[in-house]
Amino acid sequence: MICESCNKREAKIHYKSVINGVVTEHHLCEICAAGYKEDLINKFPLHKLFSSIYSSPDVTCPNCGLSYEKFRSTGKLGCSECYEAFGDDLKNMIKGIHGHTKHNGKMPKRAYPLLKLEIDIDKLTAELDRAIRNEEYEKAALLRDEIKDLKIKLDLVNRSDKNDKMD
Repeated sequence: MICESCNKREAKIHYKSVINGVVTEHHLCEICAAGYKEDLINKFPLHKLFSSIYSSPDVTCPNCGLSYEKFRSTGKLGCSECYEAFGDDLKNMIKGIHGHTKHNGKMPKRAYPLLKLEIDIDKLTAELDRAIRNEEYEKAALLRDEIKDLKIKLDLVNRSDKNDKMD
């Protein structure tokens, strides 16, 4: 097979890329692949994934006593409070694996009000960024105030959920 970059030498490096669900095969010779090395390192920083996996070995869950290191070895959390105990490390690990930390599947109906507020805040924040970029400062001020109000509501919902769990 011929290198798809230079069309001269034999391709010795073969890899597949998946972008938006579309799989593309690539075939490069060693010389052309060396030229792409820096680009690939910047696009796929594996050190971030691995550093998030190995970052907090001594953290333990105050409820069940599971250590982060034990979680890493078994892949199973001990209780619902492990999510809070290992919060940032879990988010980094999930983001490294899936590319995002937002849930897209089904969820309990009682979680919907919280999710709706978070989605609305995200949408308004994106709209705020656009308004600022387009120098629509009056609109941006209104959006900022609306986001602030939604964050207050979100905080109230979170507090009531925590109080319900304590009862």
